[in-house]
Amino acid sequence: MKPGKLFLFILLIATPAIRAGGQGYNRIRAEISVKSKEPGGTQSLTMGEVCYDRNQKQIIYYLTFPEKETWVSADTSLYRIREGKVVSRTFTPAMAEFSVFHLALSSHLQNYGLNRTSYKADAVTREGDQVITTWVPPVVAKSPLGKIMISVRNKQLYGVVFFDPKEVILRKQFFEDYQVTSGLSFPGKIVQIDIVNGIESYQVTTFRNIQIDEPDSDSKYFFPVSSLR
Repeated sequence: MKPGKLFLFILLIATPAIRAGGQGYNRIRAEISVKSKEPGGTQSLTMGEVCYDRNQKQIIYYLTFPEKETWVSADTSLYRIREGKVVSRTFTPAMAEFSVFHLALSSHLQNYGLNRTSYKADAVTREGDQVITTWVPPVVAKSPLGKIMISVRNKQLYGVVFFDPKEVILRKQFFEDYQVTSGLSFPGKIVQIDIVNGIESYQVTTFRNIQIDEPDSDSKYFFPVSSLR
């Protein structure tokens, strides 16, 4: 996967403007694979392992395919590291607390963390076995932001749909194949569809061998980015 693609994955599984707080689990580690398909038919596959400790607030990817690299999202930077050297450093919004990992560990994944943002629940409907909630942005943010609709099935987040201010769909996400590990429910698959000018691109992320709050391997959950050059 190209550098921008993994950054895009991290960004698109994030929710906006979440405030810290809440209790829950602390660590998650899993094998990860990301399959992408672009509108022109170009496909890519990235595989490796992801580690996250919500106290350290670093999302660390230990990639094994197509290249052996370590990717670290820390504070406002995304580092690509190969053979102990920084290949690139990209400045990004701080994303750790907005990620699916942090939301799941802190028990806020069911509503996508939107109850902890400036978004407000506007309407709740039921369709079959799904409860669908429409969230609207604050008035001052209506020009750049649109509504977000989330659906919950069996008390688990199932779907998220993002709209622009003109109510055109920009992105869809589906959270599937939930696994319960040490009492924590986490999606085994996230399907993401991005829509630009009516053209769709797809990304499927799968998680396997999920481990929660393992007591050892502290070094896997923290990378000393301050020592990087």
